[in-house]
Amino acid sequence: MVSVITLPANVAAEKSVLGAMLIASDAAEIALGSLDENDFSNVEPRNKLIFRAMKNLQISNRPIDVQTLIDELISLHLENNVTTDYIFELVDSVITPDNVDYYVQMVKDQSVLRELLLKFGSIQEEYNKGVRDISEFIASSNDQIASICQKRTVSAMRHISEVAAEVMANIKKSGESDTKGLVGLDTGYKKLNEMTHGWRNGDFIILAARPSVGKTTLGINLAYESAKRSGRPVAFFSLEMTAEQVVEKLVARCALVPGDSITTGMLNLNEKRKVSAAISDISNTKIFFDDTPNGRLGDIISKAHKLKKQHPDLGLIVLDYLGKVKYSDQANIGQKQQEVSEISSALKTLARELDVPLICICQLNRHVEDTEGKVPSLSNLRDSGSIEADADVCMLLYRPDYYDLTGQKVGQKKGKGNEPEQSEEDAEAEKKKADRGISDVTVIVAKNRKGSVGKVHLVFQRPYSRFDDPSPEYEENLARMEAARGGFSDE
Repeated sequence: MVSVITLPANVAAEKSVLGAMLIASDAAEIALGSLDENDFSNVEPRNKLIFRAMKNLQISNRPIDVQTLIDELISLHLENNVTTDYIFELVDSVITPDNVDYYVQMVKDQSVLRELLLKFGSIQEEYNKGVRDISEFIASSNDQIASICQKRTVSAMRHISEVAAEVMANIKKSGESDTKGLVGLDTGYKKLNEMTHGWRNGDFIILAARPSVGKTTLGINLAYESAKRSGRPVAFFSLEMTAEQVVEKLVARCALVPGDSITTGMLNLNEKRKVSAAISDISNTKIFFDDTPNGRLGDIISKAHKLKKQHPDLGLIVLDYLGKVKYSDQANIGQKQQEVSEISSALKTLARELDVPLICICQLNRHVEDTEGKVPSLSNLRDSGSIEADADVCMLLYRPDYYDLTGQKVGQKKGKGNEPEQSEEDAEAEKKKADRGISDVTVIVAKNRKGSVGKVHLVFQRPYSRFDDPSPEYEENLARMEAARGGFSDE
């Protein structure tokens, strides 16, 4: 049985807010922009009615003062509920309207606390009816509580001069640093740094590709590089692979020992030494794993908040991948797009709340393979256009040899008619790369709210699960071979 509790209220603060609204128009604007009728308690029901009348005055663009309030109460047939004496009592309760922000926050705090306590009661009632899935029950309860807690903050609008001063301070700080143009976390890759200026706090970053192109491996590389270079904690949510599998890839990457050899344990003496050194190096980073399969959105948000509280210098969150995030156990068929939109929006909010960059790995839809060049575009983001809308940065991976390996022909760009033929030397070089498991990968930065868009070339050594910057000579050869194939086109 749910016990009856006395809900909290601060009637004095409510009266101070209403009195300030009657005295100063600025105070009225602040309160009307921050509160609604339900933020006032039932302890003194007249306060709700007065605020309702004031809201009506605002909507009809009429001034708010004692006389207009009385007239509006009469119009609403509330004059018997709220006397003129009570209205003047509100005015007399105010020392100065300048403190209205303080009292608005007090009213809001009490309102949120009441709603929270009522929600606790409904959660207990739901539990008493019987819980079939405890994990789903906890996740759902956490989402409901988090939604209420988000209402607590009453943010005042800031004057442009205040914002401009912060921008100037940031410019000065960046100019005095030795980070070579980075304003965010080092990505680990030179050209990617030049294009993005690093992973910025609060940014929601999408890394997308077709299956088996290398998006998870690149995500692992990005997490490791950021943790290694910054010395800051990094959270890695692996919803498809176990933490052990992820670390095996990192060991292969750092030791330059084939992943197959690490998995089977078939290592020679030199490889054992390299693996031991790599494990020592990896262990010194601050990477934290959660490998709960098909993790629930509420759990992911809760764990991220907890890690941020434990490690205030949290540098980056990587989520692999969006398609495996479970929004609800009770989703209906046909609601996938709506679910993805909700998940995408929630992850964007999480990045901003924690003030941490969040890289979310996504899958591109198969329509990219219907095009001649098979070069991905933003329209290929799977399930929801809201992913593109929510993202601050969208990176799409293009790997031509992936289609060669799967027996799919990649067409050449049309309309030139005079493309150079591939030389025997270049053909032999490509064959050697393929034999060694080396792939040319293009990171297409298709959206970048705070920087430029374009292409970044990386070298993917598949046996070692490793991405590297290409050398200048490698890039020159790559450009020549692209031209021989008809060029790179995203059309």
